Amino acid sequence: MIELRLKTALAVAATFAASAAFAQMTPAPQTSPQTTGTVQTAPQDGPATSSSDPLVQKRIDDKAASDEYKARKSDAKAAYKEEKKAAKANRKAEKKEARAKRKEAMSEQGGPAQTPNSEGK
Repeated sequence: MIELRLKTALAVAATFAASAAFAQMTPAPQTSPQTTGTVQTAPQDGPATSSSDPLVQKRIDDKAASDEYKARKSDAKAAYKEEKKAAKANRKAEKKEARAKRKEAMSEQGGPAQTPNSEGK
């Protein structure tokens, strides 16, 4: 049991030593007299439009392409709905006109034909 604790303690100590060595190898960010004591923030207008990192640039390009696709899809969907509504209105008007013609033709012929079984009921 003591050996396990000793091994664990040595592993933790080795981890701390490695992280300290890595921290010393990582250079600190450069500061200039003009920026000392100031906080730099991203512009509030929106996300950055360009970056030197290719993965960030790809993500920005993909987002722009996605937004463009969504806009085109929304426009196409709205146009399709308008066409569908117009076609439905045309069919409705044509049916109404055909119904009126049939009704007029029926009234010229003397009304709907009577079947023998429907007279007494």
